[in-house]
Amino acid sequence: MNTRNIFVGGLVASTFALSASLVDAREMSLATYLPASSSFVTGLVEPWAAWINEHANGEFSVQVFAGGTLGRDPNQQDRIVSSGIADMAVIVPGRNLGAYPHYAIFELPGFARSADEGSYAAWQMHLDGTLETGDDLKVLAVWTTDPYIVHTASPLHDIAGIEGLRLRVLGQTQTESVLALGGVPQAVSITETPEAISRGTLDGSLADWAVFDIFHIGEVATNSYTLPMGVLAMSVAMNSNSYDELSPEGQAVLAEAGEVWQAMVIDFYAGERGRIIAEYTANGQVITEASDEAIETLLEATGELAGAARASVGDAVMDAYIARLNEHRAQQN
Repeated sequence: MNTRNIFVGGLVASTFALSASLVDAREMSLATYLPASSSFVTGLVEPWAAWINEHANGEFSVQVFAGGTLGRDPNQQDRIVSSGIADMAVIVPGRNLGAYPHYAIFELPGFARSADEGSYAAWQMHLDGTLETGDDLKVLAVWTTDPYIVHTASPLHDIAGIEGLRLRVLGQTQTESVLALGGVPQAVSITETPEAISRGTLDGSLADWAVFDIFHIGEVATNSYTLPMGVLAMSVAMNSNSYDELSPEGQAVLAEAGEVWQAMVIDFYAGERGRIIAEYTANGQVITEASDEAIETLLEATGELAGAARASVGDAVMDAYIARLNEHRAQQN
């Protein structure tokens, strides 16, 4: 037998097998409505996709479609996944509480006091099955933003000073929270908020540090009071059919990717928070830290809101949230 022919034949077969593997590799889309130039995309989403691609062993790859390329409406991001327009997307579960009924608890004021502890609680509750997802999506990662705090044009030194202030809010929970403190909630578009503050038709806005920076709220609201008025839970969700098409090894890569995301998102928020605070304080931003007593006052004032949430999600979910927050705080001490 001609050994040269055997070698050449084997080489050709291997080449065809490799080519078939490359052709068969599935390209999966990861959508976000956030701009491609945003730090969230460049500093978090794209590096995470690159980690997956590095570890997927050629079975599949993830391509990021930012800026609303596959769907611009923030309220419809889960729909573009369930319909198959995108394989994965960054979604805000609180915008569709019918499918994510338990996620409203994260917006309660006075509970999560940082992205670190909010994200820890949300991820652990997801892993142990506490957080209910009513639609047919595979959740790959869950985290929270930093708390929404109070940014005002005039100095605000304590919780009592919120009374009478016209504050821009997002959603029903923030509306009721501001009302409970004697404030006047205003449902103004975030893009119109800086101008409204500048004109004097708003006294300030609730916003986390990222929103504060992206929409230039600090240019007109030069005082920040760190009263934790709730966090916003976010998730990376995947089409269940796309997930089922993967091999057990591919699914294992995505499971590990969820843990990788948790570490990356904490580092991301810490870096962004530090940068934003440093830049704005250098330009005169005054930051007043809310005392433990102020947070207790906040919890008392919004007790009915928390009670309604407990009645809606059940004792097990609410108690699990509190337990996970306390667990994280104990780990930090």
